[in-house]
Amino acid sequence: MKTREEIRGFFKAKQVPLTHQRLAVYEELAGRKDHPSAEALYESLKQNYPSLSLATVYKTLQTLHDMGMVSRVPSPISQARYDACMAVHHHAVCVSCGKIVDVFDPRLDSVAVPSLPGFKVSGHSVHFQGRCARCGKADRSKTN
Repeated sequence: MKTREEIRGFFKAKQVPLTHQRLAVYEELAGRKDHPSAEALYESLKQNYPSLSLATVYKTLQTLHDMGMVSRVPSPISQARYDACMAVHHHAVCVSCGKIVDVFDPRLDSVAVPSLPGFKVSGHSVHFQGRCARCGKADRSKTN
């Protein structure tokens, strides 16, 4: 997680004002590993920031994404989820409960990108879809 000074410096370099609400949203997201949705972040923050609105959380996440501070992680069963870990990594997504887990494997970082006429690839990420251990166990118990 970035220090507050690093965050301030990043915002200053991008010439984007750093509000207390933007800082709160970023710090909440950066402190989590569960890849929360905007709604989940809002629920976590609203008690300590009663003037914060869900719309502000969405706008802040869009700003942070545009600045390159967070990424969106697609989920096949819910709305977009967010990740503050900007190190090269990939994801495993449970199609039952929506759990998203970071996958750090250098073999995936160097996947050969096919030639795509008329398309310039600027990066890639790998998303594995399946069932997490908890959902797999629940599925097995239903069939017994």
